[in-house]
Amino acid sequence: MRPLAALTLVTASAVSAQGLDRDTLLTDAPAVPPKGTVRISGTGVATEKTDSSSSSFTGTVGWSPIENLHADVGAYFQSGQQGPAARVRYQLLNQLSHGLDLSGGARFKTVGFHPDQGEVEIILAMGRRFGQVELVLNGVFGFETGGANGKDAEAKAFAGWRFNEAVRTGVDFRVQAEVGEEGNATPPPGTPSVRDYDLTVGPSISWLVTRTIQLQALVGMAQPKKTDITTAIGAVYASIDF
Repeated sequence: MRPLAALTLVTASAVSAQGLDRDTLLTDAPAVPPKGTVRISGTGVATEKTDSSSSSFTGTVGWSPIENLHADVGAYFQSGQQGPAARVRYQLLNQLSHGLDLSGGARFKTVGFHPDQGEVEIILAMGRRFGQVELVLNGVFGFETGGANGKDAEAKAFAGWRFNEAVRTGVDFRVQAEVGEEGNATPPPGTPSVRDYDLTVGPSISWLVTRTIQLQALVGMAQPKKTDITTAIGAVYASIDF
C-alpha cells in the first residue's frame, strides 16, 4: 500500500507542478504546456437573442517547440465575430520555483474590437493555485493594424475550485473597452445609446478526462460591444495533447 500511496502522491504533485497551462473558455493560461506538446482544441459557441440565435465553431493547433515557449494558430471568437488568429507566449515564472505562474505574449487577430480592423494584442497572464483554489488574471492591451489608431484594454479573470485533479468548476470573466481612437465623435442628440465595452461572464466546469484530453463548458451572459442588448451565451471546448 505504501508504494501505491507514494505513486499517487508523486502523480498528483507532477500534475500540480505542471502549472496552469490550459486556457479556460475566456482566459489565457499563465503557464505553457511542456516542451514538445502539440495541443489541438476546438470550441463551439452559441448565443441567444430575443429575435434570433447564432452559433459558431473555432479550432486551434498549438506547439511547444522549446521549454517555456508555446505558439498556436487557429480562429478567435468574440462578440459574434471570428477570424484567423495567431498567438505566441513565453512563460517567465512557474509556481513550483517562484510561487507564481507568469507568462507574456502577443496575439494577432484579423478581427479586433472593430470587426473591420485587425488587431495586435500584448498579453500578460498570471495565476496561482492555493490548494483546491485556482486564480488566474490577464491584462491585455490591443491596437488596430488597419491604418486606424484605435486602442483597447481588456481584463480577463478566472476563479475556480478543484474538486480533484480531474474536475474543476469556477467563474470565468472577460471585459474589453476602447481606450483611444482617432476621430471618436459624440453621437447626435436623440441617437440611441450603445455600450462602448464588451462583457462576457459565467460559471464554467472542466473535466480532465485523461492526462491528455480535456472538456470544458460555460453557460453565462454576454453584453456585446456597440449594442444595447444582453444575451445568453453557451460554449463547449475540447482539447487533446500529443
